[in-house]
Amino acid sequence: MKDLKENIQKNNMKKLVLSAVLGMFFYCTNNAMKKQIDINEILTIMIKNQVKIFKAKEKITGQGKNIYFTIKDEDGKVKKGKVLEFIASQFKEDQLQEAEFKNIIKKRIEQYFHLENQKDEDECTEDNLTEIFWNKEQNEEQQKIEGVHEEIRKYFLEIINAEYNLSKDIKGNYETKKAKKGEEWKEEEILREIIQECYGEEKNNTPDQQFSKNLEKLCLLAKIENKADVIGIIKRRITLDKNITEKNLESFLRQKIGIEEKKEVEQKIVNDHLKQEGCCPCCDC
Repeated sequence: MKDLKENIQKNNMKKLVLSAVLGMFFYCTNNAMKKQIDINEILTIMIKNQVKIFKAKEKITGQGKNIYFTIKDEDGKVKKGKVLEFIASQFKEDQLQEAEFKNIIKKRIEQYFHLENQKDEDECTEDNLTEIFWNKEQNEEQQKIEGVHEEIRKYFLEIINAEYNLSKDIKGNYETKKAKKGEEWKEEEILREIIQECYGEEKNNTPDQQFSKNLEKLCLLAKIENKADVIGIIKRRITLDKNITEKNLESFLRQKIGIEEKKEVEQKIVNDHLKQEGCCPCCDC
C-alpha cells in the first residue's frame, strides 16, 4: 500500500513537471510566432497618427496668439523651458508626478519637436521645431491661457501617444529581427535592413527619393488626402536636414529603439579618460 502511494506521488510529480515544461514550450513558441509588425505597417500607422495630430492642431489654430502671449518672454522670444512648462500645465489634472512627466511627456515632446539637445534657455524657432503651434500675431483680444484647455491638451496628447506607439513598434520590429537572426548579427546590420525596408520597392534613386516614394505609396493605400503635407512633416519629424539620408534615418531609428550613437559614446569615454589624465580632449592641442 505504501509503495502504491509512493508511485502515485511520483507519477503526479512527473505530470506536474511535464505540464510545466510543456507550458513553457508553448509560451515560447507562441511568443516566437507572434506577427512581426512590418516596417510599412509602422510607417502607415505613423502617417495616420500624423493626420490625427493635424486635425487636433486645426482645432487650436484660433488659440495660436493666446499660446504665444502665454509662453513668450518680455523680449518676445519663446524659450524651450517655457514651452515645456506650458505643456506640463495642460496635464496637471492627471496628477502626474515630476518623474512621470519627465518619462512620459517631456521625452516624447522633446523627440517630436527636436528639442532633446536644446537647453531650457534656448530659443524655439523653425530651426529646432517641426511645427510651430503658436501665432506671433498680436492684437487687443489676446489673453493668457490659464489652467487646462481641453483642445490644446488633446493636441499634445496625440503627439505623445503617436511617439510612444512609434517607439514601441520600431523597437518590437528590431527585437524580433534580432531574435531571429541570432547573436552573430550586429545591431548595425539589423538597422541597415530596417533602413532598406523603409525604402520600399524603390531602389534606384537617392535615399530621400526612395523614402519619399514609399511614403507616397503608403499614403495612397491609406487614402490620405493631404499626402504632401503629411510626407513633409514625417520627413521633418525624422530629421531637420533638407533631405533624408541613411545616416539621419539610422539616428532616428536608434532614438526610437533606445540605442545610443556609438561614436558619440566612444568619444565621451575618450574625452573623460583624457580629462582624468590631465590632458585637453580637443583635437587642436
